[in-house]
Amino acid sequence: MRAAELAGFPIRAGAAIRGARLFHPHGVLATGTLTRTASDNVGLPVETGPVIARVSKGVGVPGSLPDVIGLAVRMEPHEGDETPWDLLLASALGGTGWRKTIPFPARSVDTAVLSTLQPLDHRGTSWWLRARLVREQTDISIATDQIARRIGHRGLIFELEQTQGHTPFFPLARVELIATADESDFPDIGFDPTMNTTRSVRPGPSWLSSIREVAYRRSRQGRDAES
Repeated sequence: MRAAELAGFPIRAGAAIRGARLFHPHGVLATGTLTRTASDNVGLPVETGPVIARVSKGVGVPGSLPDVIGLAVRMEPHEGDETPWDLLLASALGGTGWRKTIPFPARSVDTAVLSTLQPLDHRGTSWWLRARLVREQTDISIATDQIARRIGHRGLIFELEQTQGHTPFFPLARVELIATADESDFPDIGFDPTMNTTRSVRPGPSWLSSIREVAYRRSRQGRDAES
């Protein structure tokens, strides 16, 4: 049995005991739009269109206590694709200024820097993504009820930026969340960047993607076993 499969069993057990996602159990589902701001054919091939997104807390600590902030964004399938394209980012830190690889708690949404935690391979190049709230949006707690109120009242706007590596980040797209959604209306949403991607993009490196693929699958199995 692969090491990745063995590592997935505790995740399945934890999800079954919790009766929910083991990681990012509490969140706010929302609908909105993604608008590409990069020039065509520059960087990752995201396209302007509607999105479903989820802003979440990684561990699920109560209220506004610091936690890992997650942002999951689902884009519609590209022409010829069989699946949508999921991007998952989390508040993180790292040893360099251009990439952040370690999930880390944040105290507020507006001060957090979110990262894909691993590169996205596209046409022979490794790209990194980060997301931050636009500068004029401030004082946004990580408490999910407050996030939901903010989305319903004024919306949340994230700037997506990309880099090939040691070069500075530059704009890729803007994600605007404009309305909350009931998760019961999307029971099979199951954000999974290892399974749901466009044909020309793959999360890398392959060994890390294998571990994450098993982790997402075991978490879903655990939730299904409990339900």
